[in-house]
Order: sequence, then structure tokens, then C-alpha cells
Amino acid sequence: MRFSQLFWTFMCLTVPVFFGGVAGATTPEEAAARLFGAETVDKAWFTNQGLASAVPHVVEELQDTLGPLQSIAPCAEKCVALFESGEVSFNIVVDAQGLISTILIDVPILYASSMEVALEQFSELPGNVSIFVKRDEEPIATLDADSPLAVGSAFKLAVLKALNNLVGAGKLEWDQVVHLKDEWRSLPSGKLHEWPIGSPITLHTLASLMISISDNTAADALIDIVTRNSVEGISLRNRPFLTTREFFQFKHRDHGDFRDRYEEGNFDQRMSILNVLAEKPLPRLNELRMEPLQAFEWHFSTRELCALMTDLQDLDVLQINSGVARKTDWDIVSFKGGEDAGVVNLTTSLLSEDGTRYCVSATWNDDEAVDTEIFATLYASVLHQLQTPE
Repeated sequence: MRFSQLFWTFMCLTVPVFFGGVAGATTPEEAAARLFGAETVDKAWFTNQGLASAVPHVVEELQDTLGPLQSIAPCAEKCVALFESGEVSFNIVVDAQGLISTILIDVPILYASSMEVALEQFSELPGNVSIFVKRDEEPIATLDADSPLAVGSAFKLAVLKALNNLVGAGKLEWDQVVHLKDEWRSLPSGKLHEWPIGSPITLHTLASLMISISDNTAADALIDIVTRNSVEGISLRNRPFLTTREFFQFKHRDHGDFRDRYEEGNFDQRMSILNVLAEKPLPRLNELRMEPLQAFEWHFSTRELCALMTDLQDLDVLQINSGVARKTDWDIVSFKGGEDAGVVNLTTSLLSEDGTRYCVSATWNDDEAVDTEIFATLYASVLHQLQTPE
């Protein structure tokens, strides 16, 4: 399971995209105005060929989505490009020759005239979409908010909840050290699967990796430490509560018989299958089915995910990666999302300057690959509505 931050170039969930710049400009604003306003982006504007190849497509996509450039706001902590139908924030560096050496582009915001219009744009997506938006404890916008859908790595909120419960009960401690076990190894996203077996690591570090970069090995370690039963107590629908390693076993192209028997089996029969799979080696990436396999996913409604996020929103591990939200727009941003073939979820808790708390959770499932770029753009539009005066 991975969560890409859903920016305009795909990488596992990191925030911005690194690009290059514009020749003949003396200020970042001038460089950005030429870049985002260009009918044709000149490859000579960039510091290297890689940037020259990547940037034109991104600019074209922005213009197609947001319309023609209107202006560049003066750059402060972030720069903002204002288009006819939306905006995008970014950071930009121009070298002494007027070439842009770096540009970090956030998810664009597509303007909507109201929250209703913002949600209507989601409803036009194929497949199944669920959205839940609340202000403090009051739901203010919903779309099939009680429908359980596959949510990818957003399931890790339930694992974090189980961990937080045990820490609160005095049974575990955040600074408690465990040693990495081979049976915890999973596939990316994350980096912990590359660490040496026996590496000492605190529970807080495991939680930080699990949430901020969606580290699957960290998640499986924590499921083992808090116990599967503890996580199932938080999400009774997801029994047995799969580890990511078990999920990847089911995605193995040669494990069709296991998939069939698991789908048809009762709880005890399913646990027996998981015990057999535990003895099998971790699959290689090239052995996995790439098409959607939602029956073996983790299923939550967006209302449930916001309930989990609300319970956990003050934990620092949720505030490392802000996801789609711009940190400069909010006092505190807490975030977790998930992505897999045919699956994407974004769940964010937001604290405004006046002390108002919001939660926005959105999930999209389809039998085909989902367009994570447009999903993130529509999600950013909903977040923008929360800052728009009524």
C-alpha cells in the first residue's frame, strides 16, 4: 500500500514536485509569470534536461485545469499563481543566469462557487465516492458518508488508535524500544524494510514512519505489537485485520486459490489461510497483480475515518506530512491518506486561527485505475471552501 502525495508528478505521498525554471527573469515572480503564462514552455529555460522534459507537461495540465494565468502574487513563505479558475502555490529558485533551478508545486485548487458545487464535482467521478466534512462536531457536507469503501493506507489510523489506547492505558510507552523482526518486513511504501534485522527503534518512530511516509513495515510491526485483536476492536468490520504483508500475499498472481477460499471462508477459516501465508516468502513486486483487488482491502466509511482522525488529531505523528492542505493556511494540519489500484482516500483534520476544527475525508473506489491528480485537485477545492466566507 502506498500513498502518493498526489502531486503533478507521481512519487510515494512526498509533498512537492521538483522542477526547473525560466531564463531571462530577474525575480521569482517574473520567472513564474513567464513559465505559467507561456503558450509554449521553452526547454532553454531550464537548468537541466530532466527539468526541461518534466515541466512543460505540468504547466500544460495546470492551464488546462485552471484556465489562463491571471497574475503571480508577491512571493512570501509561498508563491501563488492565480489562474482564471483556480490557483496553485509553489516555491521557486532562479539562478544568476535567469534559469529556474527548482520549483516545488503543490496540489492546485480548482475554485468552486459553493461547497455544494465542490461536492457535485466529486459525484461526477466514475465508480463510488464517499465524502464527509464536519465543522467541530457538526457535519456540514456529506456524500454517501456511511458507505464503507476500500481506503488503502488510511487504515493505519486504526492501528495508530490502538497504539494510542495502549499508551494511554500505561501498557506501552512512546519511547519504548523494540527490535526489527524479519516477519515484520513488507513491501514499499516506506524504507524500514531495508533496515537491518534487529535494528532498535522506538514505538514513536514506528508510528511516525507509518503515518508520514506510510511505511508498511512499520505498520505491520505495530499491528504485531498492539495485537491484531486490539485493532479489530476498533474496526469490527475488518476481521481478520490484515497486515500489509498479508495483503501483498493475496495480490500474488499465483495465489488465486487462497483468494477464493478466503473470500468464501468464515473467520476461523480465514485465520487458517493467513497462518499458511505467513510461512510463504514475501512476494516480489513483479509477482503482484496490478489491477484493483478491493475485496482484500481495509474498508471504512469517511465518517468513521473522521471519527478516528478527531480522536488522534493532536498526535504529533499526524502533523509531519500535511498532505494536500497548505500548512500556511491553518494553525494545525493532521493528515493520513491511502492509495492503491482503484483506491484513493484523503483524510485531514484542520485547526483554523479562530479555533474551529474541521475534518474532511474523501474516498474514491473504481474498477479501473483512479485519477489521483484530479481527485487531489477536487479535494483541495473542498478545503478551500472551508476558508471562503459564507
